[in-house]
Amino acid sequence: MTKEELKEKWDWIYKDGKLDEEAVLKEISDYDFILGEVPKVYEEITGGQLSKLNYKAEIILGEFNEKFWDKEIIIEDIKEMIKSAGTLEELKKELEDYLI
Repeated sequence: MTKEELKEKWDWIYKDGKLDEEAVLKEISDYDFILGEVPKVYEEITGGQLSKLNYKAEIILGEFNEKFWDKEIIIEDIKEMIKSAGTLEELKKELEDYLI
């Protein structure tokens, strides 16, 4: 993007043709918040596999959909839980942890 295109896109951050320091600081504060929070969301919805900010949305959503909506994976996971659970209570706890 050219300098002019950036100025046009971010026109609200300029005041009288100059950068508005207060608006810039607010934007930096918002960005800092995003830098801290987005990785937590990515990590949670990808089962701890991804946490960097620079992943494209389709990568994060693909991991999410595979983990939470792929019925074949879910069925296999539940079969493994059934095999490994010693008691009905253990199975119940594992299923609750998995599904909730």
